[in-house]
Amino acid sequence: MELKSQNKNITNLLRFINFSEGSNKLEIAENIMVSPAALTKISKKLVADNILIEEKKIDEKGRKKNILLINYERFFSVGVLIKAKIIEINITNLKNENIHSFEMENDYKNNFEKFSETIVLNIKNIIEKSLIPLEKILGIGVVISNDFIVDNSITLFKEDKFVKFKELAMLYLKKKVCIESEIRAIALYKAFLNPEYKNFFLIKYDDIRGSSIIVDSKLINPVVSHYRSMGNRHFIVEPNSEVYCDICKKRGCFETMVAPKYLFQEILKENNYSERIRLLYEKMSLKEFIERAEKGEILECKTLRKVAKYIAILIINHNNFLPLDTFLLSGKVFKSQLFISYLKMYLQEFQLAEVHEKLIPLDTDLDEEKKIASFLAINYIFYNYNLDISEEIEEIV
Repeated sequence: MELKSQNKNITNLLRFINFSEGSNKLEIAENIMVSPAALTKISKKLVADNILIEEKKIDEKGRKKNILLINYERFFSVGVLIKAKIIEINITNLKNENIHSFEMENDYKNNFEKFSETIVLNIKNIIEKSLIPLEKILGIGVVISNDFIVDNSITLFKEDKFVKFKELAMLYLKKKVCIESEIRAIALYKAFLNPEYKNFFLIKYDDIRGSSIIVDSKLINPVVSHYRSMGNRHFIVEPNSEVYCDICKKRGCFETMVAPKYLFQEILKENNYSERIRLLYEKMSLKEFIERAEKGEILECKTLRKVAKYIAILIINHNNFLPLDTFLLSGKVFKSQLFISYLKMYLQEFQLAEVHEKLIPLDTDLDEEKKIASFLAINYIFYNYNLDISEEIEEIV
């Protein structure tokens, strides 16, 4: 119990110093609610481990102050983002600033062992090229994109093959490996970058679609072994639907009912599979679709209303199950005032509580989302002080 308590205090301390960009011990103790004596003990350990560094600064009133800062170059994190067509590998420092990048084609052809070994060898090569000593590599974060999950759900997840990937990476590199799905990794990073959002439900509807829950700045069910614990516990929004999902093996789940492929098929069906309609919609982007709806096109408005209805059902179900402070909305569709008005209309129609007042549309930051994989290791290993540094300290001493 004492170890868990200490690690929680270290997590709070490191996060506070990160967001305050350095602070003195008195301010830190007051903000993370520990005694000055306890803080001194913790900070002394972190300084000895070279995690924190002390600097003397002069404030605006000319007074000298000892400031604690994070040594962001103490460790480096490797991030692997596996998309349907490409695999991005990044090395970042503890501030999650990019140090080295590599991109490779994703040529997965149902040979998972070869696929895993190729990625691990490329990780090893990029670490060697970066000239960063292996002992300074904190760990490896692996994020699996939603499109890759959908394309390979049956072959990849029936045997929990990403557990085998984790074992292989740890065998070759001797480093801790953290694995998450894309939407869950995005939610975790949002919680870190915006500490005011501590309890929220993130909904993303764009090229990436899905949802995830953060409670007390932590993911619900963060341990990943297979698709059901990777944020893909699909919720049923249309019980009478005949549409079957290859991933959750159920009919009428949210992820299927709002998929552009399904929506396009519904439009074709309602228009007797008209060739004109097919040619019009088969290559239309989501942005173009939304723009047409905002101009008053009936088919587009009807489809957006359907998506808004399903998202409203999803929000209400989650709020009833676990009341949350905020619902964060990410993606092009939430930039449309027309769509937001549809969403609020359904929320008010379905629920007496004022859930619609908890909605917060977010700006999409593509550069930020590229760093979600490297942040996994920083979050789970560094900020939880789950470090392998005892032998290193002995060598230094």
